[in-house]
Amino acid sequence: MCIIISLSVFVGMSTCPEVVVAAHCGMQVFGMSLVTNQCVVDYNDNRTANHEEVLETGKERAHDIQNFVLKIIQLMPDSSIQN
Repeated sequence: MCIIISLSVFVGMSTCPEVVVAAHCGMQVFGMSLVTNQCVVDYNDNRTANHEEVLETGKERAHDIQNFVLKIIQLMPDSSIQN
């Protein structure tokens, strides 16, 4: 079973193909993406894609992501990881 929960349309570059293959193999899948910047889709827009913005956002959110993943693991039925 594949359950997709989305507040909007955000897709990681490899998340979808990996989930499709894993689901095809009968695996349970949890996918997570960290949105780090806005996509520039208008050629007339003065904004440009900025890799430094992506890196900075990743650094700023690293602790939150680590805590989130740890909590998910702790909630797994067979997890031996404690607080």
